[in-house]
Amino acid sequence: MVDAKAIKDKVSKKINNTRSKITSHITAHKHCRKCGINIDAKSDPRVCKNQECIDQMEKQNKNDRMMRIMFVVFFIAVVAPIALRLFGFGS
Repeated sequence: MVDAKAIKDKVSKKINNTRSKITSHITAHKHCRKCGINIDAKSDPRVCKNQECIDQMEKQNKNDRMMRIMFVVFFIAVVAPIALRLFGFGS
């Protein structure tokens, strides 16, 4: 019979060994969300110091905020009348 536990142990040891070899050569880093270059791992907004990337990120944040507002308005405009009718406040 095949010992499944022994096979799992051998495979996990092999994977851990390979993973440790790979991670020992790579330093901790992140990538800029806009241009993809390596940046410091501690940088909070994940953009490099390039002004174009900063401007694009600000524009995307504004668009995201506007989309959230529009979604809430649309949700209220569609769901509020239906909910009011269900609770008997409509005609």
